[in-house]
Amino acid sequence: MRPGSGIVSSSTAMRRCLRCTAAVFLAVLAVFVTAPPVWAHHILGIPHYAYEKDYPQAPVLTYRMQAGPYEVKMTGYPGMPVPGEPSSLHVYIKRSDDGRLFDGGVRLTVTEDRMIGEDPVVYGPIEASLDERIYKFYPLFEREANYTARIEFEADGAPWRIDLPIVVGEPGSPWVVVGVAGGGALLFVLVIRAIRIKMLRKRRMVARDTNAQEALS
Repeated sequence: MRPGSGIVSSSTAMRRCLRCTAAVFLAVLAVFVTAPPVWAHHILGIPHYAYEKDYPQAPVLTYRMQAGPYEVKMTGYPGMPVPGEPSSLHVYIKRSDDGRLFDGGVRLTVTEDRMIGEDPVVYGPIEASLDERIYKFYPLFEREANYTARIEFEADGAPWRIDLPIVVGEPGSPWVVVGVAGGGALLFVLVIRAIRIKMLRKRRMVARDTNAQEALS
């Protein structure tokens, strides 16, 4: 891992963690509104940022999750990827009961998250073999965006698919788009309602003036 330049503030890490959490929520929503996948097991990872003692300059991105009898850990270096700069993802899988390492193939696919249309694949799918107790991948993120790293492997006859959100640069939260669209729709409804109320009042005033004139004649 290449150490970063300068100290990264904890508030920046918190903002990125919130963005990743929002991406997880959107992924969960997508699971419910689309057809159920053919995979037997599907896990959505929650991100954590931590500082390692060997590289205190920049945080690393870590995921820990339980896949049946296996404990899965993914570590991203650097934790806050910069567009166009090299990065690495390390996957570590072992049994929870006896600590035995998983030695099968692990496949990684990285897609760019988009609110509209299909999410394009920007890395992979690439299958790696066990190398020094871990599986190593080296994706390159070309632009600022929200991404999803999908880890796939088969253990004890059961297929597993794990989706992990990754924020590169400062793309902004996907909730900004949702908020702007929702705010615009609400404003449109309010404007239409105000126009209709104004027209109704005008009609009532005209009718009242007409009745008053007829009463005087």
